[in-house]
Amino acid sequence: MFNQTDFGKRIKSFRRKNNYSQKEIALRIGVSEQAVSKWENGECLPDVYNLKLLAQVLRISVDDLLDTEMQNQEKIVETIIIGGAHFEVVEKPETIFAGKIIYAKDFADADSFNSAIDSVTESEKQEAFDKLAEPVLPLYDVNMSVNFWLSAKNRAYGFVRAVMTEEQPNGIEVYKMPASLFIRAYTDKGTSQLISKEQCEIWELFAYIRDYFMPSHGFRMAENGAQELEVFDTFEHRSGYAYMPVIRVSGDMP
Repeated sequence: MFNQTDFGKRIKSFRRKNNYSQKEIALRIGVSEQAVSKWENGECLPDVYNLKLLAQVLRISVDDLLDTEMQNQEKIVETIIIGGAHFEVVEKPETIFAGKIIYAKDFADADSFNSAIDSVTESEKQEAFDKLAEPVLPLYDVNMSVNFWLSAKNRAYGFVRAVMTEEQPNGIEVYKMPASLFIRAYTDKGTSQLISKEQCEIWELFAYIRDYFMPSHGFRMAENGAQELEVFDTFEHRSGYAYMPVIRVSGDMP
């Protein structure tokens, strides 16, 4: 995933390697010195035209400048096809999530906890997202189900996004998820048909992955702190990916 702050650091590093000042870079590509400073501080990004000019001046490729092969990206290690559905086995690195997280321990019973989750408004979620420090780009809204396969008092539910730092403003909750193996499935037609639907919600895929896919392909639920994730690829939450944390097992399932 692209990170704006890291991008700014790369610009500064390549600029210094070429012994250029911010003023020299600005003059060469026709922008203000203030614009270059903002890029390097991670405050904003150059447009496509200036990105190409910047790479030329720094004598590197656009791909090198963007660092599109960053080490913290997810890695697909296997794809398993069932009918028209694709299930990907994904190695996901340690990820910091931040936003609004509701904890079951703060409520008298499961019904009150669930009601609190349902009562969170879109404006409340967006207010939390607007406060986030160093969000990871591109932005994805994530619904995180914490410990939902354990006892009710251990559970939490988060409306979060991935960020680069645990240092967040007051009122923002943080969950540091360890690196883990995940089963990932998308809400397309092929996957939806496995649960007898033309189009499904992300959360509906969790039961299929847990009850049918995992036992059939040698996986069980991970217990390493990784959690179930609904990762939406549209801001309207029309579609997206289900992530189920797993470990591989050998031999027969218990």
